[in-house]
Amino acid sequence: MTGPDDPQVPKVTPYLLRRADDCCPRRLACEVHGAEGNADPVHRGRLRDAFLVAARDAHAHGDLDRWSFVGGLTEEEDAVLEQAAHWYRHCFSDTPVTVLDPGLDRPTDVAGLPARIGGWVDLVVVHPDGHHEVRMLDLWGGTAPADVLAVPAVQCALVRLAERLAPSALDGAEVTWVDLLHGVRRTATVGPTDLVAVRSAVGGTIDRVLARAADPVAVPGADCATCRFRKGCPEFPGAKRVGRMSSRDPLPGVLTVTPTVVEAWTRCPRLWRDQHLFGIPASDTGASGEHGQRVHALLRALHRDGPCTDPDRIADIVTAHGADRRVLDELRNHARRCPVGAEGYGHEFSHHRLHARPPHFLAAARLDAAWIHDGWLDVRDYKTGGVWHDRVADDPRARVQAWIMAPVAAALGLGLRIRYEHLAADVVDDPEEWEPDADDLAALDEWMVATAGAIRAGAPWPGVSDPAVCRSCRYRSVCPESATPTVPTWPRVDPDDPDDTDDLADGP
Repeated sequence: MTGPDDPQVPKVTPYLLRRADDCCPRRLACEVHGAEGNADPVHRGRLRDAFLVAARDAHAHGDLDRWSFVGGLTEEEDAVLEQAAHWYRHCFSDTPVTVLDPGLDRPTDVAGLPARIGGWVDLVVVHPDGHHEVRMLDLWGGTAPADVLAVPAVQCALVRLAERLAPSALDGAEVTWVDLLHGVRRTATVGPTDLVAVRSAVGGTIDRVLARAADPVAVPGADCATCRFRKGCPEFPGAKRVGRMSSRDPLPGVLTVTPTVVEAWTRCPRLWRDQHLFGIPASDTGASGEHGQRVHALLRALHRDGPCTDPDRIADIVTAHGADRRVLDELRNHARRCPVGAEGYGHEFSHHRLHARPPHFLAAARLDAAWIHDGWLDVRDYKTGGVWHDRVADDPRARVQAWIMAPVAAALGLGLRIRYEHLAADVVDDPEEWEPDADDLAALDEWMVATAGAIRAGAPWPGVSDPAVCRSCRYRSVCPESATPTVPTWPRVDPDDPDDTDDLADGP
């Protein structure tokens, strides 16, 4: 008989089921078969665990106005929990329920399926009329599903519950998915045919996971930045298994350093901690990235299908995707800068470089494009916003890119050039491009090590309290050190205002 942590039995989670077809096969195999890797903390559990403890306690006392959260969290996390409690009361205060404990804190066997199944089963409740409800809670503002029963986390929960509860418990049960930051709710009623379909879907996805894990070839890419199993991987010949300083250390054994991470750290260490260490959802809106994403997508299509300098092709692709004149102008601005006849090294590709000595870190970046021409590895970063630096070398994001790509250029026998292409019509001149020489690269080594060391040594990572920085911060309304305090942009319903009758619970 196998135990709940038996490494001989494969284990899957909702995350692995979502990544069944695109996860690096080697990483997938290590996860499924319980290989020993870096013991990195899972900080998403901080919010979820604190909320579930408080919710169960409130239900036990029959009072959803009674919420008491555990201590030790940040002020920003406390604000998220308070917002979540607001919407939980609003969505679920209509009838009293009894909370069940199905005992699914650890991965469990499911008869007939070839793997143990893990994942959170948030709340299972019984209504006064005896029908069961499974409540799956999102505290990060996730996209509302069109079909609740197609969500891998929901599917895993139902398959496991079907093993633990009485056969009739899930017949006619209600499944509720709710975004507790915005009050968006989705529901479904489960019938016998639904359970059969869900079990079949889970079983089919497990089969695909195990088939890909059976051929654990390492595929370098975006997975490298978050993988715990670098030791022994051919992509990281010098990697070691690195533990945390202590069980209470919130940092992973190997830091992940990206251009965005370093830019956030440089602006404000508290911003870095909230966004990149703890993954706290933003309380305040900022500039939308939708336009930039569209331009990058169309540039990818242009480069994939042929020369990007043909004005007719540019016009055709803009029209075909329903883009506006601004996008057309920006694609034309790119066309006049693109190195005609150059050999493409890569477009929108991920690359990484490991520093396998203290302070252990992995630098990773997703790069817009790189070209080989005239003796250079020409790395391009397409920008649709304003110019922040007169010289590319002054931007910490470019410094991370250069450190990652320097060994690539050296291996190719090329010089390295980092260039920003500002595509907006109102930008006349791009920043001065950067061609780091040997002295620059030596100084860059020191800077990267010093930056990673400062992050590792910087707890409790204070805020800068600078109006110029805080006014655009994604946590400006909940950070106690904000120099520009405001009200969170999370929506709420005011129970004391008779005119405030908007109920977002069934919104899009």
